[in-house]
Amino acid sequence: MSPQRKLELERLFIAALALVISAIFFWMIRDYLAALFLAAVLTIFLQKPQTWLTDKFGGRPGLAAGLLVTGSVLALVIPIGFLLGVIAEQAIEVTGLVAPWVQEQVTAIREEGLDGLPEWLPFREAIIEYQATVAAQLGNLAGTVGNILVSSLRAGTGGILIGTLNFFILIYALFFFLLKGRDMSRSAITLVPMMEKDRRMLAERAISTIRATVKGSFLIAIVQGSLTGLGLFVAGVPGAIFWGAIATLLSIIPMVGPPLIWIPAAIWLFLSGQTVPAIGLAAWGGIFISWSDNILRPILVGKDAKMSDLMVLISTLGGLTLFGAVGIILGPVIAALFSSVWFIFREAFAGLLEVDEEEEFEQQLKDAKDPPDEPTPGM
Repeated sequence: MSPQRKLELERLFIAALALVISAIFFWMIRDYLAALFLAAVLTIFLQKPQTWLTDKFGGRPGLAAGLLVTGSVLALVIPIGFLLGVIAEQAIEVTGLVAPWVQEQVTAIREEGLDGLPEWLPFREAIIEYQATVAAQLGNLAGTVGNILVSSLRAGTGGILIGTLNFFILIYALFFFLLKGRDMSRSAITLVPMMEKDRRMLAERAISTIRATVKGSFLIAIVQGSLTGLGLFVAGVPGAIFWGAIATLLSIIPMVGPPLIWIPAAIWLFLSGQTVPAIGLAAWGGIFISWSDNILRPILVGKDAKMSDLMVLISTLGGLTLFGAVGIILGPVIAALFSSVWFIFREAFAGLLEVDEEEEFEQQLKDAKDPPDEPTPGM
């Protein structure tokens, strides 16, 4: 076997071994990948303050990193913990209101039937015909509302250990990345077998997309959640803070979230006889809440991420489905890398993929004017 062939086989074996070991390693730490990813995202935003504080402290990066980590924990954990307490309290209140209300409607349906439904209601006759089934299903819903809450609390309690470990890993990884993140990223990117300009472009697209997604999506979520909670509070909907928090979470999904909260709330107000608050809430949601998404998202997300609204939407939804909560950021990053990789592919194979359209068009004109001579019969 020639030395060149032996070298190629050795490189192939090393590459395969690296991929297998890496796959096993990532599978082993899969429960903590989200914490590591979030630490890396926070590092991107804290890198400039880290450099500034290091200079101010006379070249002591450890002190600067420790101060930034402590400040980040105090700035995020305390307000979020307080807000979660209020949300949990209102969640219990909402659950206590929803179950009796549904049971009351079920009882009314069983006693009076559905003949009192308004004439304009779609599928009114079909609903009346199947009123027994409707009543039974509403009864089941009322019976399971409490069970859903209890099951959610149990699931959250069961994940306390993993959550605690993830929190400490997040804190330590953030401190470590602030100290060593730049050197690690430079070393990691050199492992990508591409030209320097292509590697740099991939890294810049990933970082710019992360910045755009975090700044844009989360700012939009806070704005829309606040507007939704304010509208519900003014309209007199119980648990406005709780529903506003739910709208904040749903707002991360482009063009979908808050209407899932304020539209049913407006319908509930209308069916409860509160016509003016229902109309006001619907107008508030349709004008201010929805348009805030239409105005802010293209400016904050699509522009910096250099992706269309459609790409942002499908990548966010796909990321949520595949990776969970961190997919909100990871989905658009993968979409940005997808478009960048195909741009690099086009550049690498430009000579094979591109056709001189002008020359092709002139050749077609020439063939049309001077068709090839047909063979004479008998020759």
